Amino acid sequence: MLIIRGAYHLWPKRVAFRNDYCVSCRAQRRAVAVRTFDIGHVWGVPLLPVGFWRHWKCVECGRKPHSSSRLRRRLLLSGLSACVSLSILFWRVPAGADFLIGAWICRIAAPILAMVLAVQLFRFMRRPSLRKSLAKVTPAADTVGPFCTTPLVTGFGTRWSCPGCGVVRY
Repeated sequence: MLIIRGAYHLWPKRVAFRNDYCVSCRAQRRAVAVRTFDIGHVWGVPLLPVGFWRHWKCVECGRKPHSSSRLRRRLLLSGLSACVSLSILFWRVPAGADFLIGAWICRIAAPILAMVLAVQLFRFMRRPSLRKSLAKVTPAADTVGPFCTTPLVTGFGTRWSCPGCGVVRY
């Protein structure tokens, strides 16, 4: 049985901004914290009010800056295993007279595709870690609010806030 579930994010409000490293963009970007009231749902029926939560989003792509999709690595691994299995299969099974040219094309193409996928997988694994990428990010030093262009005022410690829209600089 397929259960469709998720969360509704109601009443979004921008509450903070910072310079951050976006994994999807693979670059330093501006991230915005959006506070929403979250409600869990099953099959579109709201069931459980969870409360107010803050979600960080990249300004350029709109995704969560630190969430990486593991789908690409899984696709590369499954494609590599499928190509290796097919290349072994095509070399073990003798080619029939009716599929001789196709068998030789598959015998040559499957190992080549497996090598290409293996190179892509190694390149994917050599990416710098999030911790190293975050160490290179310069902190936000804005003196004017990015949303309402009101000068920021100093608060407690290192936090600066905008009196116009209420956002906080991290």
